[in-house]
Amino acid sequence: MPRQNRSPLRWLSLAVLVPVMGLAVLAALGTRAQIRAAWSEARDEAKRLAADRATLCDRLLDEHIQQAALYPALPVPGNGTAATDQVLDGKEVAALAKLRDDPAAGLSPAGLPRRVLAALRLLEIDSAAQPADAVATLVTRECPSILTLTALTKLASPEQATWLAQWRLAEQARAIFRHQPTAAWVRSGGPVWWTAPARDGLQFIAPGQFEEIHQTIRRNLPPWAELRLASGQQVLAGPAAGELLASTPLTRHADLRLEVMATRPALLEAGARQQARWTLGLLAFAIFLSGGGLWLIQRVVKREQRLNAMKSDFVASVSHELRAPVASIRLMADALEAGKIAPPTIREFHQLISRESTRLSALIENVLDFSRLERGRRHWHFAECDLATIVLDCVRMMEPIAAEKGLALTIEPAPLPDLSAMVDSGAIHQALVNLLDNAIKFSPAGAVVTIQLSSDEARHRWHISITDQGPGIAAAEHQRIFERFHRLGSELRRETQGTGIGLSVVKAIAEAHHGTITLRSQPGHGSTFVLSIPLQP
Repeated sequence: MPRQNRSPLRWLSLAVLVPVMGLAVLAALGTRAQIRAAWSEARDEAKRLAADRATLCDRLLDEHIQQAALYPALPVPGNGTAATDQVLDGKEVAALAKLRDDPAAGLSPAGLPRRVLAALRLLEIDSAAQPADAVATLVTRECPSILTLTALTKLASPEQATWLAQWRLAEQARAIFRHQPTAAWVRSGGPVWWTAPARDGLQFIAPGQFEEIHQTIRRNLPPWAELRLASGQQVLAGPAAGELLASTPLTRHADLRLEVMATRPALLEAGARQQARWTLGLLAFAIFLSGGGLWLIQRVVKREQRLNAMKSDFVASVSHELRAPVASIRLMADALEAGKIAPPTIREFHQLISRESTRLSALIENVLDFSRLERGRRHWHFAECDLATIVLDCVRMMEPIAAEKGLALTIEPAPLPDLSAMVDSGAIHQALVNLLDNAIKFSPAGAVVTIQLSSDEARHRWHISITDQGPGIAAAEHQRIFERFHRLGSELRRETQGTGIGLSVVKAIAEAHHGTITLRSQPGHGSTFVLSIPLQP
């Protein structure tokens, strides 16, 4: 395509696509701004959440603090009289009960609380003689020692399991407190403990209770958020990874801080990204429509330019084709009018004038038929016709032209089969004449053009094939050769006559009969055109 024809299309493409691409860039920038705004709103909401949940966490922690008494890890020998220790060896219930209830009983020489020893002695004498709650209170709060577990085991009470569980929990807290005697959050083998010194022993929060508090404060969070509790560099509960949005220390437990994390950023950005997907989808659709429209416009423009060029070639070819026979007819007519031609030559001139007139008529008829087909004004007259007769008439008409080039027209089989079909005889005659004319044009001198008439085994379709011994046609041209105004390469255009509409007329005639025209050819091996039409279209 010439440069001056490409430029308007290029500028049109830029005028359509550049604004669309600009909108795409603006949409991307808008999406980034929306995402930043979503994160900013999330940080503000995280600060409010952190403050509210920190207050709640402080209150819940205070509610779950438990008290535990302390006792020496190793027994310390006590003082006392031998008479007091003899009471422990006897069976005097009253004396044992008095010793059990004496706050000044002290420790035995082995370092064990005498009150607890008295209680154990009473349990051996009569387990029902003293209230289980009183004994449990004595051994766990008033006089805790290494004997507490033994005393709780011997109690015959429904609450025995509860007392044992509480004591074991307190024992774990005491073990942690002895290792860390200041207020601290400790992760012991996985669970999190809090222990702190108290006036009468120690305070602690058990792991199960800490987890329960964490589950309570993390309820009703936004889908993108998660809470975690941390002390120093240690994460005590909650996710280890995520975007930290807010952090607030607790008021009454200053060594603990509550943090709000964005663990699902995709959910946080979902709205903006969904809108971006819709926007980009619409822009992509707009680009697709614009590109498709530009492609169609470019294709139509190219097609029109190609058709204009082909029409120009067609006009030039028709002018050339008309000029040759008209000039021949005029020269021979002038010679005949002058009376300077010998009698034997007069007959030959008349034959030449008749032949050139026939060729001129066929050319004009092709042009007129092409014009009618282009405008859809060609009228078809279908009737029952003998196909063999049509083929023979065409061969007789084209034999003089073939003989002029030294070609032979051969019909197969001989005689032709008896085939009748519902066709437009004039159109079929015109199609065969065009095919024979092409075969004669492209066949070298001395070649043979073969015409075959046949039908399929079921006699549903009839076929006429015309085979020449010309240069052949490349596979890339097999479909284009039937396009209007299309002619083969420049070398053949110079060497052969033609307007480029003959085969397009043949194709239109075949399609009007619900048939086909096909080509079998390869360079250097001639060509075979096959006209195939139903016997009853």
